Amino acid sequence: MSTGEVLGDPARLAAVARLLPVAQASRQALDRLAELAAIVMDAPVGIVNLIDDQQNFVGMVGLGEPFATSRVASIDTGFCPSTFFAGSPLYIEDAAESPFADHPARVELGFNAYAGFPLRDADGHVIGTLCALDTRPHRWRRVDRLALEALANSVINEMALHQDIDRRQRLLDAFTAAPAAIAVTRGPQHIVEYHNPAYEALFGALPHEVPAREAMPQVPDEFFTLMDQVLASGAEYRSAEAPVTMLWPGEKRPRERFFDFSYSAIHRTAGDEVDHRGLLLVSVEVTDRVQTRRELERHARRQELLARASASLNRSLDPGAELQELARAVVPELADLSTVHVLVRPVAPRSDPPLPVITNRVAVAGIPGVPMAPRLTGLRWNGDGDPITAAIRRGELVRQPVSTAEVPSWALKTGTADVFRDGLSQVVVAPVIVDGLVVAVVSFLLHHSRPPWNEDDLHALGQIARYAGIALEHGLTYQATRESALVLQRSLLTEPPTVAGLLICARYRPAGRDEVGGDWYDAFQRHPDQLSVVIGDVVGHDITAAAAMGHLRATLRGLAFDRDEGPAAILDRLAEINAGLAITPFATLLYANLTNTGDRWTMRWASAGHPPPLLATHGGVALLTGVSGPALVCSKTPPRSEGEITLPAGSTLLLYTDGLVERRGTDLTDNLSCLVSQVTADTRQLIEPLCDDLLANAPTDDDISVLAIHVC
Repeated sequence: MSTGEVLGDPARLAAVARLLPVAQASRQALDRLAELAAIVMDAPVGIVNLIDDQQNFVGMVGLGEPFATSRVASIDTGFCPSTFFAGSPLYIEDAAESPFADHPARVELGFNAYAGFPLRDADGHVIGTLCALDTRPHRWRRVDRLALEALANSVINEMALHQDIDRRQRLLDAFTAAPAAIAVTRGPQHIVEYHNPAYEALFGALPHEVPAREAMPQVPDEFFTLMDQVLASGAEYRSAEAPVTMLWPGEKRPRERFFDFSYSAIHRTAGDEVDHRGLLLVSVEVTDRVQTRRELERHARRQELLARASASLNRSLDPGAELQELARAVVPELADLSTVHVLVRPVAPRSDPPLPVITNRVAVAGIPGVPMAPRLTGLRWNGDGDPITAAIRRGELVRQPVSTAEVPSWALKTGTADVFRDGLSQVVVAPVIVDGLVVAVVSFLLHHSRPPWNEDDLHALGQIARYAGIALEHGLTYQATRESALVLQRSLLTEPPTVAGLLICARYRPAGRDEVGGDWYDAFQRHPDQLSVVIGDVVGHDITAAAAMGHLRATLRGLAFDRDEGPAAILDRLAEINAGLAITPFATLLYANLTNTGDRWTMRWASAGHPPPLLATHGGVALLTGVSGPALVCSKTPPRSEGEITLPAGSTLLLYTDGLVERRGTDLTDNLSCLVSQVTADTRQLIEPLCDDLLANAPTDDDISVLAIHVC
């Protein structure tokens, strides 16, 4: 129905016409109900409003002129018409922050908070509203809304029964039907005057006209202290989801329950004096809500934990690091101690393993104060009730309670006796399965003071073990691939040949421990009087880079032996082959021929985008920057130039990859100058210590190859 149809509904107007004279005759009683609404809602204004073609304030308190005298208002005045036309409660806590910011009730009348409930007669017609208003923002709690609904029922009953009862009795009648637990006390001793059935259901039948402390001795004393404070100050006290632990009626043990509650002083005004004659206590149990929310939060934390565990387990491809991360992933959220055992001989799950099962305890994590199980190798599990053998036989997570009375025999044999003496008594063990075999077993332990794992916890522990299997599978696969690449790379970085009149020193350092890279050096004799040297860098840090490096190295050697050409022509041909075969998308290298002409050595070289060589002589140290050329890429490049220089006796030639001189955030020219200074400062004339010192002072985030040649 449209607003006009609602307002002009004949049946509704007839119902209002029947009630309006009765309500106007009972103005004093309805004023008290309006006042009661204001008291309960802790608001300055309360209104009982019947609506025909205008608003009729048949009960009100706190409303100024002209309404205080006329007691009527047009249908477009205030917030009540919105409640009336919607036919449902309306709660505005701060009109300035709501769609009602420009409403005349706020702009012209100054009301910022509103709580309104529609009044319906027995036939369901909306005949008006019961509301409370405040000039300040006001938060309407659930207990407020329940109280307003109860008072709205009381208003309807008042008008329907044509009776004029006092405000207190009407309030108590409304409270009797209310779902919230409500009680009224009187005076500083908090004499119990009234409690509704809902209150009795919570706290038991309470004797009236006795102090609340005597009526409810099981209630914690801090609640009575709060009652004293509210009565003395007159300030309302509200609390949401307050925990209360006590022995509840009909129960055998104390337990914790949760409540939204409020304590409000009941005021009596005499002239300018305000007497806080008693308290209105309203409680709504929200235990189910709290437990549901906590369970949802607990589940969310489990999901967050699983996400963190998954991320941490995939952070490294080192199996040892993966296992340590696995141990740490659940402490302290799900366990007080976690250990990981790697089986010396992986076995099939869901079978009887050959006994004893031998493991190495490789990872341990625990909370502070808990004795840590030591990392040990060669631990023997004989299947005499130990959880590790049980987990292998089951092929899935095993939960095994451990008595705190004595240490398990298997713990005495495996170095964990102190762990169980300290009170760790709940154990869960899960197998870590890779390629169909149990390769590791992870254990989770809780202190007996913590609640046992629930099904959600156990699911999370099992999921972490599955994550560990995936991560370990990746790590072991990577480790096998890396070992192959390392073998390939190291097989190519051979020792330089022995050449009369020259001392040669080669060094290689990967970016990380056992990392595979594309940097390489090479030195070989084309004929007895000529030494060819190469220093190169293929983009990447994996087996692909190592394979590309091996391919380029072999191709360059073949070209050098097959063609009697200079370094530039050899590099140009290598670039053509790389572009045609797509060996690598990017590589730099420097190729040089050192030739002995009888009384001296000369060097002829060419560069493919590589840092310039360095020459140290008795006259000083210099970079040989006169030769340049494009790097090797997957496309055709311009021809490269060559350079030639005599290498005096006592001089040292240094070839290197960019890892020696590149530093993040610094200029390459400055770094090359620093390299010159380092070599200049070294006066020992020994190339092995020089190479070692250069590597020791270099950054560690890239591979480095160094080839030093000293002319005797």
